Amino acid sequence: MAVEGRDKLRHTDLTNAEWERLVPLLPDGAVERRRHGEQRMVINGVLYQARTGSPWRSLPDRFGCWITVYKRQRRWSADGTWGRLLRDVQAAQGTGGHMSGDVVVHPGAVMSYDVGASVEAAREEGAGAVQVSDPVLASLALRLTEVINMAKRKG
Repeated sequence: MAVEGRDKLRHTDLTNAEWERLVPLLPDGAVERRRHGEQRMVINGVLYQARTGSPWRSLPDRFGCWITVYKRQRRWSADGTWGRLLRDVQAAQGTGGHMSGDVVVHPGAVMSYDVGASVEAAREEGAGAVQVSDPVLASLALRLTEVINMAKRKG
């Protein structure tokens, strides 16, 4: 069945699988039963802004009031919530709470290369190449990294 209007998933939105993984990690009280969809909408607004770099006031109406989205992003950046969410996702991924090196995304696969001091030596030895076993967690980690990097750029 085709989903119309507000409920249609866009490329910047969390998938259902990503949302299911993120909900248990959210701060206590962040997702109340009656506001479950609203929380997802606001987080999707933050992800949209991080991906597109559009001005806050230009957020599409499907994310709700731009001020709400902006304040959530600022509050969660200031109190470290985005960083904690990223560490929790990475811990669930088995990366020990951090991903070092370059992360390369290909359709159906996410690769992390921890090359250390010499890129050439690592390539020759094949060291550091790791296939991430859970593409949902890998995708979620990349999305959270975008939000954190956006906050760093904008101060």
